[in-house]
Amino acid sequence: MKKALTIILVFISILSFAQIRPATQHGFKIGISDSKTAIINNRTNITPKLKNNINAGVFYRWNLKKISVQPEAYFQAKGGSFKATTNFAETENTILRNDYQYLTGSLVLGYEVAKNIHLVVGPEYGYSLNSGSKRGPYAQTDFSMAGGIRIDMLDAAHLFSLNIRYVHGLTNTTNKTYKLEDKSVIPLNFQNRTLQVAASFNFSDYYRWAKKDKIIKKK
Repeated sequence: MKKALTIILVFISILSFAQIRPATQHGFKIGISDSKTAIINNRTNITPKLKNNINAGVFYRWNLKKISVQPEAYFQAKGGSFKATTNFAETENTILRNDYQYLTGSLVLGYEVAKNIHLVVGPEYGYSLNSGSKRGPYAQTDFSMAGGIRIDMLDAAHLFSLNIRYVHGLTNTTNKTYKLEDKSVIPLNFQNRTLQVAASFNFSDYYRWAKKDKIIKKK
């Protein structure tokens, strides 16, 4: 009976604590993404195609009532494939694949528009890990703007969140040129476009509940 009462008290304490948003949270996230390399003002016969990639990293979050501030550091792969009506010199066929790998730092601002639902927006700065390689970007850095939504899961512990973001690149990642049918040569402007879906886990909440659980058990 005493053990059952202790379990009930622990469960009630977790439920009551879950209603209180902690001042700080931290954890890790991992997810997948669809990305492509957009050709700005495209006058070529090249069509960008989507590519499946991954993203994974860590974050720290300050919660200020409805507003949150969340710096992040994570790895993400971007890029995509190109399809043309004529062969690419690099591959001698109509398909050209690229693979952009970045170590990214971002500052994400969130605003709670409904219970556990947050609109997020912020800048991202990416440092390329494979710039200058055969499939990597020419530019060493990539500046982007990100926006989307974060949904804190409605489980009792609120350990998990779902993150959906669109990342719009603003940096030209290439120095390539293209020869038009009239033999004139134009510079190309490649920019990253990425849709991310990731799950995050909050370590801080887990340790708070574990500590509260131990206090109750000692009583």
